[in-house]
Amino acid sequence: MTVPPLVEAAPAPLCGFDRVLVPLTAALAVLARLRRLGRCHGPVALHGDRAAFLIAPGAAELVPELLGWLGWGGLRLPLEAAPPAPYGATAPPERRAGRPTVPGRPAPGEGRPALDLRSPDLLRLLDCLADACLRERLRLPPAR
Repeated sequence: MTVPPLVEAAPAPLCGFDRVLVPLTAALAVLARLRRLGRCHGPVALHGDRAAFLIAPGAAELVPELLGWLGWGGLRLPLEAAPPAPYGATAPPERRAGRPTVPGRPAPGEGRPALDLRSPDLLRLLDCLADACLRERLRLPPAR
């Protein structure tokens, strides 16, 4: 499986962004699937034995509701949405720049922005993450 390399994340890159944490094996399956489909996934950081998919500030609060809307509600998946890590008081890049960013496109002078609620890619990402977590639990092969 060919996936983009993940790097161990220091606390700073997670600052200012909400994140969705999933087991590393599920994350690798999702990254490979999204790459094959040519879909956007936003930035991803290695967080111990889990991967953190960075999403827009405030989006973590809505992840359980979005998963329910997608049909994944009620399942106890190893998928956790979390608010920004408490590390300093810096604002996310799109707020520092003073202008909004387009989901899936880098802001001028910045890396790839986190996916936000306006992006259909966030819903696709959550659907793929939930599917990969369930497949891992059931010991099924990754989705194509």
